[in-house]
Amino acid sequence: MSRMTKIDRMSDDDKEKAIQRFWLLPECAVFPPEVVALVCGVSLSWLQVKRCQGNGITFVKVGPRKIGYMKKDIINFFELKKSKNTL
Repeated sequence: MSRMTKIDRMSDDDKEKAIQRFWLLPECAVFPPEVVALVCGVSLSWLQVKRCQGNGITFVKVGPRKIGYMKKDIINFFELKKSKNTL
């Protein structure tokens, strides 16, 4: 059995509050990976793999072992990934 992530330990109410807070704060706000995963509908492991590959959402180091994502970078990343067809 795998370890529970911070997201797994959050209640549904806490998850909803985190998502609402994301949309209320300005574009310069910085968020932890857990909030980004909730808002974007991706897993924490997806964020980690994309960071390591260098083709994920731009991130900032907010401490020796902590990273964060700026709201404007999150929105821009997914805007660039929009498609009009499957070709």
